[in-house]
Amino acid sequence: MKKPWRILIWLMPVALLTYSFFMFQRVIKPPLPPFHLLLLDSVTDLNTNDIPKGRPSVLVFFSPDCDHCQKQTESMLAHMDSLSAVNFYFITIDPFDRMQVFNSVYKLERYPNITVGKDYTFFFPYHYKGAQPPYNAIYDAHKRLVTILPQETNARELLSYLNKL
Repeated sequence: MKKPWRILIWLMPVALLTYSFFMFQRVIKPPLPPFHLLLLDSVTDLNTNDIPKGRPSVLVFFSPDCDHCQKQTESMLAHMDSLSAVNFYFITIDPFDRMQVFNSVYKLERYPNITVGKDYTFFFPYHYKGAQPPYNAIYDAHKRLVTILPQETNARELLSYLNKL
């Protein structure tokens, strides 16, 4: 009769320690991966390692002809006053001339917190497991992943994540 109690008394602390280890284990957020973007001037090569820390960043994977991407961009631009403390990197794998037209239509160069570039190594869809536009990756001020929004989003939804940082 005493043997089952001894086993139970021994197992309880082990179970509690195991539970606490897994419950309170720190969640490791993946860092912003290094990859290259060719910017609108067709000369500047931006490595994401060069993105400064200190401000949240949103990687916006888009296609210039995508209706959902256009609607998302319009929503973001309409609320840019609320989003001005965030760096946005609009990334496409589409031809360079279509990226330039998209930039011209939305006048993205007016916004100092928006950078537009071509992922000429096709890293983004590979790294983000076949991502299709629009696809958004939100990173905190330390360049650690906060969340992925694998569909069209709007300024209000972005702000709901960004305001928690």
